[in-house]
Amino acid sequence: MKSEFSSAHRLAHPDLSLEKNTEIYGKCARVNGHGHNYQLEVTVKGEIDSCTGMVVDLGALNQVIANFTEPLDHGFLNRDVPYFGEVVPTAENIALYISNMLRSPIKELGAELYKVKLVESPNNSCEVYASDIESTSVTTVQNQPILATV
Repeated sequence: MKSEFSSAHRLAHPDLSLEKNTEIYGKCARVNGHGHNYQLEVTVKGEIDSCTGMVVDLGALNQVIANFTEPLDHGFLNRDVPYFGEVVPTAENIALYISNMLRSPIKELGAELYKVKLVESPNNSCEVYASDIESTSVTTVQNQPILATV
């Protein structure tokens, strides 16, 4: 299932100075942030229903994704999503956050989250495989500073 949302963010760890954040993230650390038109791809897995021929009701899956992405759309992630007040909203961390948020609602539909792919720009995308992060929750990640040099 593909979806899109537009959000602004600032790449800056709250415990670092402006100078250090600028050294790590370059112009992406500017205090007023910048925005992206994100493309989100959610892949699920499970048993194919013998009656419908599908793993999951695509309309229901689309609604689950829309319910989650709508609050992100046209917002400022660092301010509007408490998680990103503590965790740098890189594409990787956004994909991890989405994965953790979608896992349970997708399970309620009778499927299992397999992969979240987030395309931030033509030059930057990432994929998070749910099986690789099963033991990672939003709360455990929230307490760990995550930095990357761009």
